[in-house]
Amino acid sequence: MTNKLLTLVILALASPGSAHAQMVELTVDQYQEMKAAGTLPAEFHVAYSTLPPPEVQAVNQVKGGGGTGGNCNCWIEPDNTYTLALQPNDDGSSSLITLPFTFNLYGESYTTCYVNNNGNVSFQTPYSTYSAQGFPNASFKMVAPFWADVDTRGNGGTVKYKLTPNALYVNWTDVGYYSIQTDKLNTFQLIISDGTNTDVGIGNTVSFCYKDMQWTTGAASQGVNGFGGVAATVGANRGNGVDYIQFGRFDHAGTDYDGPFGANDGISWLDDKNFVFTTATTTQNIPPIASSTSLCDTVDVCVHELVTLDVNFLSPEPEQTTTAGYTIVPPLVGTITETNTPGNTANLNLQFIPEVGDTVNGGLHTITYSATDDGDPAMTTTVSVVIRVFYVDAPPPVITGDTIACAGQGVVLHATGGYETYVWANGWNGQDVLVGPGTYYVQASTGACILVSNFITVVEAPTPSPVINGVLFNCGGEPANLSTTQPYSGYNWSTGSTNPTVSVGTGTYTVTVTNEFGCEGTSAPVNVLSAEPPAAFFTSNPNGTVFPGDTVVYTNLSNASGSTITGVIWTIDSVPAGTGNTLTQSFTDPGEYLITLTVTTADGCTDTYTFTQFVAPTEIFIPNVFTPNHSGVNEGLVFEGVQYYPNTALTVFNRWGQEVYTSTNYKNTWKPASNMPEGTYFYILTLASGKEYKGSVTLLR
Repeated sequence: MTNKLLTLVILALASPGSAHAQMVELTVDQYQEMKAAGTLPAEFHVAYSTLPPPEVQAVNQVKGGGGTGGNCNCWIEPDNTYTLALQPNDDGSSSLITLPFTFNLYGESYTTCYVNNNGNVSFQTPYSTYSAQGFPNASFKMVAPFWADVDTRGNGGTVKYKLTPNALYVNWTDVGYYSIQTDKLNTFQLIISDGTNTDVGIGNTVSFCYKDMQWTTGAASQGVNGFGGVAATVGANRGNGVDYIQFGRFDHAGTDYDGPFGANDGISWLDDKNFVFTTATTTQNIPPIASSTSLCDTVDVCVHELVTLDVNFLSPEPEQTTTAGYTIVPPLVGTITETNTPGNTANLNLQFIPEVGDTVNGGLHTITYSATDDGDPAMTTTVSVVIRVFYVDAPPPVITGDTIACAGQGVVLHATGGYETYVWANGWNGQDVLVGPGTYYVQASTGACILVSNFITVVEAPTPSPVINGVLFNCGGEPANLSTTQPYSGYNWSTGSTNPTVSVGTGTYTVTVTNEFGCEGTSAPVNVLSAEPPAAFFTSNPNGTVFPGDTVVYTNLSNASGSTITGVIWTIDSVPAGTGNTLTQSFTDPGEYLITLTVTTADGCTDTYTFTQFVAPTEIFIPNVFTPNHSGVNEGLVFEGVQYYPNTALTVFNRWGQEVYTSTNYKNTWKPASNMPEGTYFYILTLASGKEYKGSVTLLR
């Protein structure tokens, strides 16, 4: 399509069919420039030169087929009986198509129509409108399987149609979106009939059928990469603002759907859907609309085949709630799992595996679906489908394998052999599959049948998280005993030991354990230090007892026991006094002073050494009386200061010269017995230096 070969004609209309239409000739490029700029009239259509109308073809559609798993295909593949409706274009329409039947659009009868490139069939006038509007709408007479900005230029798919005596088939196959975008493609189909076409269903007039749907919006409708902007519309509209049906509006990726009139929905919800309904009515209380991939005349399945029948019933009116149900006559042999959810869109899901089939003709069962809304009056839709169960002379596959999967790991499931293909529930192919926690089955094909296996559930077992317990730091040089804080079925220490407990020296260690489920886990590494403690010691100069005013130098002579001393702390009576290898201290008062040295090695081991420094007074004070009368005061014979002089001898005599007490190292501890009489006593106190103190003392009671 080039500017040299094709001219566009825009009709600016006050209303469809208005006598005030204005024809404006534009080239394709001029039209595209106006569309991109948003300067096209509010209402218009584009007239392309088109192909001549096709001959009416009589066709027969084949139904059913074994091995479908309960699904039948509403899609009718265009063949040589189809005619190209439009050359590659944007916003174009076919020439007027004469229908060999009468189509009833909510009370208005039509025998002609237009196929519009933008996903709809219209009546009385073609539509080039690319930004869809919601229904009901007073301006458009159309049936729209997917009203959006379709662009078939640049290999953007085809729009084909065919006529039969009682139906018009239109297929939009792999069509792109504006402007000439083909990274996402949509495929959908429309059939309109007079109610006698079996592909639509006797009594129904419209069928929408969808394959893969990938985009919703073109750039001229504010879409970005096929999404957002003005939502696409699915439904049918009489054009009087009253009579209509709307299945939804779609503007984003995903499968979310909340009914025809809720929030805009995800385009992939339409995938493989089929809507069948009638427009041969003017009532606004429309019965629920059935939608499913399994509403064909006959669904062929095999014994041992997993069958899933999923049927939706849409309430055409807002705020209505529809409730669905079903019957099967005669009953199927096998357990049927049912999920039934009422709502503005009611969902009925049946899943079963037939266990018995006819070996010759197949077992026939009729499933009748019914759905009733809560309108006034309530309306009911009934749909019947024949399930034909075929016998197959082959056992279903059997799954074997471990049913416990360690966290973060998988297990291998195996299916018995002899089948053509294997498809697992998680989508993997082949006899063996690596899986994590979940419920699995495999469908194996043999001929036209797809047999389902037993169901197997794999549960997740916890991975053990061992924690090493034990004394990790030992300054005694002894080995450390390591274990785990809880027991396990198996152990593998980094030392090679497989015992629950291991004795180790200095080093880094881990353990890998196995729990009762056979799952393995490895501990965090621990560092063990088994070191010899240092030996703290120091000397003093001068050594021994000193006197007030003397200065003593203490020198650190500690041994690090093979390590290095990194810390030295001196204290005097627990008060910090220094941190060097020597301590110089002057004493002013007599008394006993605890000199303590604490040393720490690079391994973190410590030791202390304490020396008692005696500071003796220069004189000893001699008592003249003491009173051992149990009063608690002056009970003993005390020579003040003698305690600082070691090896001081004391001898005490009575007045007759008899010795009553003697000590070679007196420490002020003599308390006379209670039977010792009062009186004067004589003493001789001899220091280790030889100095003597002689005198008398009075004992009073």
